Amino acid sequence: MDLIIRLEGFEQRFGGLRYVVRHSRLIGGGRYEAAREWEYNHLGVRTAAWQDPRRGGWYFEWIGEHVSKPCRDLIHTDGSVGTDINGSSPYLPLAPSVPHLIESHALADNVAAWRPWPVGNPTADAVALLDGLVDVPEASWGSSRWRLSDSVAVMDEDTWDSQDPRRRTLVWSRDEAGHRQMREALDASRSGAGGTTGAS
Repeated sequence: MDLIIRLEGFEQRFGGLRYVVRHSRLIGGGRYEAAREWEYNHLGVRTAAWQDPRRGGWYFEWIGEHVSKPCRDLIHTDGSVGTDINGSSPYLPLAPSVPHLIESHALADNVAAWRPWPVGNPTADAVALLDGLVDVPEASWGSSRWRLSDSVAVMDEDTWDSQDPRRRTLVWSRDEAGHRQMREALDASRSGAGGTTGAS
């Protein structure tokens, strides 16, 4: 019964929702941009569902991201969004709820037009020197955290590399005030200076 309620609730609340999420990154010194479509429908008569022996409850497959991938997009009866790698591993939760996932996508798409900064320790260290960053709880969870100011956006996320699991910090800035704020924070970080750089 829980599975039926969750499946019907998903369809009533999100069924038919489609949108494109733009992403921008700085990779090897060059700007990388991509756009991926997401579709919020279960698979109709082909919907598959499985019991979750570890967490309890059930989970079912939905369309999700339109991309070739070795996993399935899944919804759990506890409300979380997850996956199973290669279609055979246990349910792996990725976000606590569909609204959390949608809000995170909205932020990623919004900052895609901003200037991305290099990924790595120097940028992560510089972020620690910034003032004015506010948590965005409706788009954040344990493995993915968004923080914003007027001119800088930061997302800390866990990587899924089993050989090298780590936390990765992605940063974007907009307008000259944001760019200057990040440059000053990077310079201060590299020189080992303390203090903070305020949001303009």
